Amino acid sequence: MPVITLMSPDPSPGRPALARLAEAVTGLLSIPAEHCWLLWQRLDADAAHRPEWQPGSAGPHAPIGYVTCKETYPREAVEGLLRLLRDELSALLSVPADEVYLVVRRAVPGELLVRGDVWQGDPPPAARAGS
Repeated sequence: MPVITLMSPDPSPGRPALARLAEAVTGLLSIPAEHCWLLWQRLDADAAHRPEWQPGSAGPHAPIGYVTCKETYPREAVEGLLRLLRDELSALLSVPADEVYLVVRRAVPGELLVRGDVWQGDPPPAARAGS
């Protein structure tokens, strides 16, 4: 259930590129394709401060972003997701991988509305296997 918000002074790479990125994410996490959303926010020069984004600097500019996901994702999966996003964004946008900045926000049970209901946590693996 990751929701990925990317911000940059550059225009969006477009819906097809974002869809390919979402597909890479859902493939890595082994979740249905419709369980990943990507949002691109183009920032005006006066709306942000980042040294690499100085007004008049030539693009492309590496984005910064937030990845919101359930707290139940194991740390290794989240680390893999961050690396995948870094590499895919670097290639897609032709930006240095070390300039892509991402932070994870964890959604906790009782504080996430998903598919019409408040998420109360995932069932234990044994319960999921039997359903």
